[in-house]
Amino acid sequence: MQKIIISICIVLFVSCSSLPESVGKDNEIIVISSPEDKPFVEMLLIDLFSHTIHTPQPELEFSLHYKNPWEIEKVKKYGNIIIASLDFPQDSTGDYLMQRILQTHKKEEALFVLGDLYAKNQVICGIHTLDAIAMENEINSNSEWILHEFREIIKTRMTLNIFKHGNNITLSKQVLKMFGYTLDLQPDYKIIKSDSLQHFIWMGRGFPYRWITIHKSEKNKYTQKDEAWDQLTIEFANLMPHIRIGNYMRSVARHQYGDKVAHIMRGVYEHDESESGGPFFVYIFETDSVNEVILVSGFVNNPGNEKLLLLKQLEIIANTLHKGDT
Repeated sequence: MQKIIISICIVLFVSCSSLPESVGKDNEIIVISSPEDKPFVEMLLIDLFSHTIHTPQPELEFSLHYKNPWEIEKVKKYGNIIIASLDFPQDSTGDYLMQRILQTHKKEEALFVLGDLYAKNQVICGIHTLDAIAMENEINSNSEWILHEFREIIKTRMTLNIFKHGNNITLSKQVLKMFGYTLDLQPDYKIIKSDSLQHFIWMGRGFPYRWITIHKSEKNKYTQKDEAWDQLTIEFANLMPHIRIGNYMRSVARHQYGDKVAHIMRGVYEHDESESGGPFFVYIFETDSVNEVILVSGFVNNPGNEKLLLLKQLEIIANTLHKGDT
């Protein structure tokens, strides 16, 4: 036990002049909890991080991996960490680690967040309560805030990674010329199809295939959910005849951007030429023109492999839509 305590002290008190880059998959969360607390913590966090996206196979938005307190030295540079501790049942590892963190960082709250402690663009969420019932209440009361903290840091890291080699200014200018609006795009995106008469452009990059399309439509055709799906099916059939929208796993949600709200349509598609398919989304953005919307769609094609993070990359790009200069 003495070795465990010493290693924990080293982690807490050794500081670095420059932080390393965080490691791990963007949606991977390391959960540090004692063996005594783990059964209770695991049960509560499974519910909190249960959001699933169909790609078409179900993929969890977050992937949880549990570690013991004495393993913190091995995982301290991961981008997403949760340290959870219950006073009851008592233990000599998780309780000690939590007390050292609370004292070192002068935290008194049951739930707190530390940023960039051991690595850049890192979030460490601490949860410390009397028992499992108190922890359940704390998590339930703050579930949206906890999810928001992790989603935002993941978005930050993914954005930095997406544009680490710069932007495709030439392609962004072509989009701007056609729509009066444009996107920030990675340098390796290329035009697959462009039709200025129909205000449509299809761009993509290499394997695993990620496609982005932009086209204009009439706002009044996308105000009702069922009518919107019918209209989207018609427009895709016209603009991209080889892509067919599936009738299952459809959903519609709202997304806040600035002071406006965009609707998001999600589903799965089939691509005739490749005899495969995958998940897609459509962000419906209003413009300054009356009864006009711009639809930014993303498609992922990566048969037999995970697609969720690729889809999130496309959504980050879609949300860079802006008016005016590139």
